[in-house]
Amino acid sequence: MKYIKQLDSLRAIAVILVIISHWFSETHILNHLPNGKIGVDMFFVLSGFLITSILFQNRNNLNASKGEILRTFYARRTLRIFPIYYLTIFILLVFHKYTGTNIKHDFIYYLTYTSNLNFLLHGHWDGILSHLWSLAVEEQFYLIWPWFIIFTKKKYLFSLISMFILIGVSSHIIMSDFPWGAILTTSCFDSFGVGAMLSWFIFYNKSALNKFYTLVKTLSLILIALIIFGNLVLSKNYWTILPLRTANSIISIWLITYIYLNRDSNKGVFRFFLSSPILIFVGKISYGIYLYHNIIPQFSTILIESHLIKSSELLQWFFKLPYSTLSFNSILVILISWGSFKIIETPFLKLKKKFVPNKKESNTG
Repeated sequence: MKYIKQLDSLRAIAVILVIISHWFSETHILNHLPNGKIGVDMFFVLSGFLITSILFQNRNNLNASKGEILRTFYARRTLRIFPIYYLTIFILLVFHKYTGTNIKHDFIYYLTYTSNLNFLLHGHWDGILSHLWSLAVEEQFYLIWPWFIIFTKKKYLFSLISMFILIGVSSHIIMSDFPWGAILTTSCFDSFGVGAMLSWFIFYNKSALNKFYTLVKTLSLILIALIIFGNLVLSKNYWTILPLRTANSIISIWLITYIYLNRDSNKGVFRFFLSSPILIFVGKISYGIYLYHNIIPQFSTILIESHLIKSSELLQWFFKLPYSTLSFNSILVILISWGSFKIIETPFLKLKKKFVPNKKESNTG
């Protein structure tokens, strides 16, 4: 499937929502809606859609063995995900005294992408590393999903995806009285599955794609009204017909389907918003932004208090201004994420072209 630049804009929106939830207090007006949950669920749905599309494309268009498809998939995922993740956690391990976390004691969980299980087992977050639970969930999903997609017969793929969605919804219901149940990988299957469902329609039932869009649009409008009413009026979750993650996922897939169907459109929402160079730029570096956004403020606070405000009266004045620290951290996160993308991520991404399954041979004789 060809690159769709507007999906980068959606990534930008998702990471901005996560940052708002972490950088502003729960009582702040910007956090009346569950921004962090919406943003993370949007990332899960995007991953389910894009990863499944890659796997379907390899199944359909490439004359490669199942083993080769799996090897190339994991090689390309490794090049995309591992470099800055492992660089980050090893740097934090070296400077663990300044992190305010248990990374030294719990390093094995971060090393093995199982931090969500660590938080679940111990019943508490780990400061500036707490957001890594979602990266752990994604990696655990990547470990199992390709095997199901590659080894399941075509006629059973719809049932497989539907089963994963049902497992996700059921996991939420079963674990509803357990505070940490939402960070179990099974509790995220509905988000990944909803994304995969769009991919199935695109690859195997495109004639019904518009009907799928109408369905998710109708459900989304109803769910948006319920979410707004529940959070702004009731301030409770009694309104939920579906688990919140499932609702977020349906709304996310509506937006993704809309983008897919109108990706070459010149509509105003595309020209002035979804095709915005700024949003697309933020989306391209969103992995780094997500990874660093909780970590950088911890170290910038040390820098500001220990050095900057002591070195200049002008800086003392600046950091007393409202939202000055927020502005400083925002610039730092963008600059470091951009530098990370250019210097570390891009060289590894260029290596992905070495890991492509063999293409079909021509039948021209």
